[in-house]
Amino acid sequence: MSRHLLRTAMVMGIAALALSVAAPVRAADEAATAAPKPKRHQFTGIVESIDAKAGTAIVKKDTESKTFKIGEKTKYSTTDKKEAAVADIKVGDKVTVFYTEEGGALIAHKIGVPASVTKKEKEEKKE
Repeated sequence: MSRHLLRTAMVMGIAALALSVAAPVRAADEAATAAPKPKRHQFTGIVESIDAKAGTAIVKKDTESKTFKIGEKTKYSTTDKKEAAVADIKVGDKVTVFYTEEGGALIAHKIGVPASVTKKEKEEKKE
């Protein structure tokens, strides 16, 4: 009977040792793979150019101009359409671009008409 208890204690000790070594390694792996999310920014200005083929949109505010990368995942909205297409955004439109900076590039996630413009148009339609 003492041999049985000795074997059980040895197996439990080995299992406890294995688990104590594996847990910190697993936590380190998860921390390394979970990169922090890029911070979201917004920029409001006038569309100078937008080119779906080139994958770029240039928006200017006063003297500052920013070039954004656009792609398949970029969402668009206008005063008429909550879910618009890139073709619905025109040069001269006032837009707000929601973007992140990744590897030095400005990646546009959403380009749409700012709420202030939408409110003005709704008020004008009422009159």
